[in-house]
Amino acid sequence: MKKAIGIDLGGTSIKGGLIDEGGNILKKAEKDTLTANGRYEVLERISEVINMLMEDGVMGIAIGSPGFIDSNEGKVLKVGGNIHDWAGTKIKDELQKKHPNMSIFVENDANVAAICEHWKGAAKGYENFIMLTLGSGLGGAIYIENHGLVRGHRYRGGELGHAIYIPGGKLCTCGQRGCAEQYISGNAVENAYEEKTGIKKKGRDIFKSISKDDIANEVIHSFSQNLGIYITTLKNMFDPECIVIGGGVINSKEYWWDDTIKSFKNHSNDSEDIDIVPAKYLNDAGMIGAGKIVFDRLR
Repeated sequence: MKKAIGIDLGGTSIKGGLIDEGGNILKKAEKDTLTANGRYEVLERISEVINMLMEDGVMGIAIGSPGFIDSNEGKVLKVGGNIHDWAGTKIKDELQKKHPNMSIFVENDANVAAICEHWKGAAKGYENFIMLTLGSGLGGAIYIENHGLVRGHRYRGGELGHAIYIPGGKLCTCGQRGCAEQYISGNAVENAYEEKTGIKKKGRDIFKSISKDDIANEVIHSFSQNLGIYITTLKNMFDPECIVIGGGVINSKEYWWDDTIKSFKNHSNDSEDIDIVPAKYLNDAGMIGAGKIVFDRLR
């Protein structure tokens, strides 16, 4: 049986899966990312997850990473997402030293999730769609039939989280001010709650407390409104058949999904003829999509 190791590198955790050619996850492994410790600690932890999954029949390894990713060279460009010191990291070269007999591929994490969802998930059958990944940050991917993923001139196509949402707004990790991910992401929720209360709480706990915590309710309502408005902008810019929303925050969609769709309908000049759907594979999309990259590129 042919197998691949797919790695989903997030700001909080590194998730790995042993994937077969049908997109089934045969085995999983996970470690905390420890982003504050910098690139070499993160690389070591990725390698540890790979070792936990390695077995006979593995054809190669693919990593879905945050940041602007040169998928040909397998390295991070000037922006490395929410991982400290990640910009400039030569992921492929560094991991090749630890796993010299393996073919290694690197792709942007939102692109990897989109590959999974188009292969066998919520975007299957659509000729053009947008993928949003709501996690620590806000990732994006644009897919067009007969073209594939839109990567752009310098591998920055689809960086939807770094579209300016509030001019002159909050400073983003990319160096701009007012990026969408500063208002529409897990970190955005946590930061907004801390600004209003002085209390640092995990995003999932803030979502769960909206029925008994007025500040949490206010923060999540603002998040939902912002996301609905942003979806309206994406619809008008790209006119996709479908927008798929995934990432870790989708696990809390019961607290914000309906409010987001209501916001979209209130702000859009035409809210019909577009499907807005949750990702099917949720936290597994990155691992499965990474596995698909290995099979496709080695075929």
